[in-house]
Amino acid sequence: MGKFIKKYWWVGIVFLSSFICLYLLGFSHNYGDPINNYAFSYAITRGEVPYLDFNIISTPLYAFVMTPFLFLANNYITFLLEQSLLVTIAFVLLYKLFGLKSLLLLFPTVITRYANIIGTYNFMCFLIMILIIYMEQKHKNKDYLIGALIALAIFSKQTVGIFFIIPSIIFYHKDLKKLQKRFIGFLIPCFIFLIYFLINKCLGEFLDICLFGLFDFFNNNGIGSKSVYLKYFILSLVAVFLIGFMLFKHKKDINLYYLIWGFFFAFPLFDSAHFAMFFNCLVIAFMPYIKISDKIIKRFSIIFFIISSVILYHAYSSIGLDLVFTKKLKHFEYFIHDKKEYELTLGMDNFIDKYKDNKMVILGYFAIKYKIYNNLDITSFDILNQGNYGYNGSNKMIDKIKKMHNCYFIVSLKDLNNDFKMFQFDKKIANYVIDNYKKIDESKKYNLAVYYKD
Repeated sequence: MGKFIKKYWWVGIVFLSSFICLYLLGFSHNYGDPINNYAFSYAITRGEVPYLDFNIISTPLYAFVMTPFLFLANNYITFLLEQSLLVTIAFVLLYKLFGLKSLLLLFPTVITRYANIIGTYNFMCFLIMILIIYMEQKHKNKDYLIGALIALAIFSKQTVGIFFIIPSIIFYHKDLKKLQKRFIGFLIPCFIFLIYFLINKCLGEFLDICLFGLFDFFNNNGIGSKSVYLKYFILSLVAVFLIGFMLFKHKKDINLYYLIWGFFFAFPLFDSAHFAMFFNCLVIAFMPYIKISDKIIKRFSIIFFIISSVILYHAYSSIGLDLVFTKKLKHFEYFIHDKKEYELTLGMDNFIDKYKDNKMVILGYFAIKYKIYNNLDITSFDILNQGNYGYNGSNKMIDKIKKMHNCYFIVSLKDLNNDFKMFQFDKKIANYVIDNYKKIDESKKYNLAVYYKD
């Protein structure tokens, strides 16, 4: 036991560091998508069925992977601990591939303020990409397993994982036996998920949201629909060019054939969180070709990480954040939040509680958190983002509303009136409720209005 600890103590340090980064230094990224992803796993622990009871725009592997420990302690901290474990696994794999050069991943980690390791299905797909690369380098004859991993990447994030099929075709198109083994391995996870979808009668909903619904998502988000973050769009193109240049120089490096598809982590939103995942891919692409001694990398990385973390923590303090534990919010008791935002959350919670015992729909970004705080089921209305409900999705959701009776709709006027171009809130659905039903209550303090449909 002593020898084991002596040999692998650093893995514990990586895990602890990952948790500190996610929980404390990068806490500002733990809202939005990470909470949504926690909500998906939370819903599964309650017996809800993805796509049938609630909507996930992506394929469901990450939601299932993050579920088991929640049966032991259904808390957001548990979710962050599980994510820290996944980050640790990714780093260990990179260390086995590139040695101390893997520490260079600290560069995008600090630059993006830990957005490249947050708990989303994007990271799950990234982790599987690293695992596939590891297998290609260390166990390239394990074709059944590699094929299965490619399928799991697709079931993590379909718009990225689907491209992982291409490297096998390029490298082994003359070895049909090898491709056949990978194809058989690929089919195994597909068959397992197919059985799950058929048993739970949600195959049609899965295809609608994760396949056909992509047309709605691309039309409503990113290029072609609204302004993108120009700097991240340009940075993504630069990253593609750099990996492409490396690919031109090192045509036999199969790693690059996987990493270049990381571009689709950023596409089509091109915001900081999605670009951060592609940034990981860019740094990893250069790891084998960087000519720096391990001693310099080790010293520089550790010093850079410590100094940057201290600066970031000081920056949080300097802008006047008064951090408190959210101890009155169920499933978030040990989470930290800005005191003013926490008090605002409690106030909104109390206002909405008046309607909790009735049929109620919350149309706002607060919905998913309110449902978790109050141990309620998650529904397809709780993440009201454009393009998240399948093909022609907004109209489908409005049709659902038309069929509902004796229902209270609580609309976030703050979200409705937000003019930020990258805002994904589906105003069409909220405006339909406002235009067609009677307002019976409001809170100017919390920018909430209540409408009733008999």
